[in-house]
Amino acid sequence: MALAKWLSAPMRDHVFGRVSVSYSVLREAAFDYSRSGMPDHQRWDALRTMIDTALADGRTKITATEYRKVIGARPIPNQADAMPPAAIVRQIGRPDVWSAVLDYIAANPSSRRDVLMRLSE
Repeated sequence: MALAKWLSAPMRDHVFGRVSVSYSVLREAAFDYSRSGMPDHQRWDALRTMIDTALADGRTKITATEYRKVIGARPIPNQADAMPPAAIVRQIGRPDVWSAVLDYIAANPSSRRDVLMRLSE
């Protein structure tokens, strides 16, 4: 209902136009799921501005992570970009993570070089 309230015909044209806007972005705009504290109309104005900027820059996608940054929302837990790089690197030390990396390399031989280069950084 909240989403439908804001998706007027002009906004639908904007949202479902040449720039891809994920459902997660629309949910953030409608419900403030990540608690930005920004009023509804300002979240929608921010989305409209992001779409216009993306069009001007030749971009074709707006991600939830980008949108959350613009509206000042908290990162959503369990997103890779919500973890600092050092915490991600420490995950390699976990036996289950290391096993998953090895399984990935074994299943995708073409990825070996990429994975090894990333591990050597």
